[in-house]
Amino acid sequence: MLTDVGHLCAWFALAVALYAVATSLLGARRNDERLVQSGRIAAALTFPLLLLAAAGLWFALITNDFGVKYVSEVSSRATPLFFRITALWGSQNGSMLFWSVIMSAFICACMSREWKQDKSLLPFVAATMCLILAFFIGLNLLVTSPFERLDFPPIDGRGLNPLLRHPGMIIHPPILYAGFTGFIVPFAFCVASLATRNTTNQWLLSSRRWTLVGWAFLTAGLLLGGRWAHDVLGWGGYWGWDPVENKSFVPWLLGTAFLHSAMIQEKRGMFKNWNVCLMLLTFVSIVWGTAVVRSGVLTSVHAFAQSNLGPLFLGFIVIMLSGCMTLWLTRLDTLRSDNKLESAFSREGIFLIQNLVFVSAAVTVFVGTTFPIFTEAINGTRITVGPPFYNQTVVPQLGLLVLLMGVAPLLAWRKANAAALGRFARVPIVFALIIMAGLAILGTRNPLALLALGLCAYTLAQTVLEYVRGTRARMKAQNEVAPRALGNLIRKNQRRYGGYLVHVGVVLLAIGAIGKGLFGSDVVRNFDLNQTVRIGDYNFTYRGLSPAPCEFTDCQTVQAALWVTRPDGSVVGNVFPHRDVYPDQQHTATIADTTGGFNEEIYVILSAWEGQGENATFQVYLNPLINWVWLGGIVMILGFVLAFWPMESQPQTTTQRLTSGASGTRGAGAGVATTLVLIACLAGLFTTMTTLQPVLAQAPDPNTEDATYHVAKQLNCPTCTGRNLADCPTETCEQWKGEIRTQLKQGKTPTEIIGYFQARFGETVMQEPPKRGLTLGLWLLPVIAALALMITGVIALRTSSVRLSSTSVQTTGTTPAATSKFVDLLERQVQDS
Repeated sequence: MLTDVGHLCAWFALAVALYAVATSLLGARRNDERLVQSGRIAAALTFPLLLLAAAGLWFALITNDFGVKYVSEVSSRATPLFFRITALWGSQNGSMLFWSVIMSAFICACMSREWKQDKSLLPFVAATMCLILAFFIGLNLLVTSPFERLDFPPIDGRGLNPLLRHPGMIIHPPILYAGFTGFIVPFAFCVASLATRNTTNQWLLSSRRWTLVGWAFLTAGLLLGGRWAHDVLGWGGYWGWDPVENKSFVPWLLGTAFLHSAMIQEKRGMFKNWNVCLMLLTFVSIVWGTAVVRSGVLTSVHAFAQSNLGPLFLGFIVIMLSGCMTLWLTRLDTLRSDNKLESAFSREGIFLIQNLVFVSAAVTVFVGTTFPIFTEAINGTRITVGPPFYNQTVVPQLGLLVLLMGVAPLLAWRKANAAALGRFARVPIVFALIIMAGLAILGTRNPLALLALGLCAYTLAQTVLEYVRGTRARMKAQNEVAPRALGNLIRKNQRRYGGYLVHVGVVLLAIGAIGKGLFGSDVVRNFDLNQTVRIGDYNFTYRGLSPAPCEFTDCQTVQAALWVTRPDGSVVGNVFPHRDVYPDQQHTATIADTTGGFNEEIYVILSAWEGQGENATFQVYLNPLINWVWLGGIVMILGFVLAFWPMESQPQTTTQRLTSGASGTRGAGAGVATTLVLIACLAGLFTTMTTLQPVLAQAPDPNTEDATYHVAKQLNCPTCTGRNLADCPTETCEQWKGEIRTQLKQGKTPTEIIGYFQARFGETVMQEPPKRGLTLGLWLLPVIAALALMITGVIALRTSSVRLSSTSVQTTGTTPAATSKFVDLLERQVQDS
């Protein structure tokens, strides 16, 4: 009964959303405040209605109402209560409803805000958001209804997908959905600004915090998805350039570009046109990503099954793009910047370059992800674009972004001074060179690794010095002791220094990615019972195989035990990789186990065994610094909290000023603090980088499983689209791996074997797309996109700008240069020659 009530509430929500669209637009046209407010209330009401709809489905899940088709597909009597609740987003239909609930929550919160300053935008904001919400609710009710009932209910359900029975997948979808749907608010403000021909920065200022919230949720969602992949999928890492990972990464890149360029519009009245384009593209890319996941057009372990949602999403994207392009093209006259780009060697110029790199990377990922669809439509062959393409094209662009993070803070507005730039970059450059020299002395010979780690060291030092410079300037201007000066500096400039903390998190994450990518290794080894095998700097002793209690009642677990020690006999730890078998679902989950220290993770997978475990095969990953990825993610989220969370600043009393001491002494103290901070960074990096040595210098023995595995890693499964042959567990793939093993024993080289598979199955079997024919354009795309964006961006900025006179009024949101002695002093310290 309650489930049927929930179904009815979903229909009411659709009707209310459409009513909000109609009354808001009609109220705007007639200038009728009553209609506008009626639309506003209706928009807010969609949230409680959809929440009741979700409650109805939750009731069916909790009470095991298998008469509801969705319940029978994602739950069972053996499913614990907690997982029955989270099963709401465990499959296509329920997750669509949950998506709509979160979107309506953002709409309700937005409609509940104060609208005095944005009164003219209100009807168009409400109409835009409710129109999008109505589309998703309509899909949920008419195409993917979670309330559909069965004529003959089963006695029990199939249970939740084993891959989703993990804490990461419990919280990952809600967080990611919040990131996606959170961008509906700034998108709606952008559309409303275009619709009303508003020439001010009001839409940008009003939606700024909403954009930060959406970006933070999207960032957290990406990190949690990486953690889930690390723990459950057996990738040995955190990122595989999977299509569903990419669909989240594209809007993140575009949204991050928007956050940076929005600051230029606020402070200098520039990039108005560019910011509108970025916001429109960000939200369209979110809808595209949703279509990729839910239509099944791209194969992924993350994606939902094949469905008929693809054409509907395609039509919606076309309508959205058409509407956005029409609004944008007909409002170009209102999007002229207040100032011209006076010099590329300025903060505005470096932000422009940074934005172009963000967009270029997003375009590269987008085309690489959708390229298989295009090739299949053109010649019927679906070319797989694997990690090698992204590593060679996207990763260098991300490295350039890390460098720009360390350069941008040093440049002044309008036009920078080269001498000042060199002076302020001197210490970070020396720091980076010391790091690189130290690593070379310790044995790191990879030039790419030295360059990448030196780049991270430079940007990290430069970012830390921004805190030091600001603290010293405030100590001198306000006569404060160092801790108080730092606290007040952050409190009065939260966005700036919260952003710098995000940059610190990005650098830490980059260090983890470099450690895993350039120094990590993985091998496959056979073990006899109680045999000890040396892998890298560790000894692994196989202690046997045995049944183990399963966490869930509908599965059976087989667990292996390995004892890990160092050559000197010291114990590192034990690992217990296991395999969970779900007979009812005919599914097997291979779950890795880890041990080791913070700076190097030992990641072990149970691949196969014989008999009762007399012999077993393990896949062992040694992952240096991978934990820095998670640390960097946490720091990034803390940076968001610092930038977002309001802090009340209390005026300093006369007594506090008198007791704070002499500014000259504290200037010296700040210099000492700078030295100590850099020494601490240097020591920390040296301590952790000593683990960054290639752990396997020898070539794989052709008679081992390791050689077979490394050849199979370079191939795709010919039948499972997009699946790596080495990781595919099907019987057919095992036969192909056996064929590789046989050819290796016959003396054939890996290149010859790969050529044999390519001749037999075509180019689709290659993990790396060939650099010829149709796929040559794919490899050339990053260069073409970067050049095109650079030329287009510069031309657009120069042709659509008007220069203000020196007496022009500051743009809305700009802080006057003389707001405080501290700002003056800091700007002089950073900018003057």
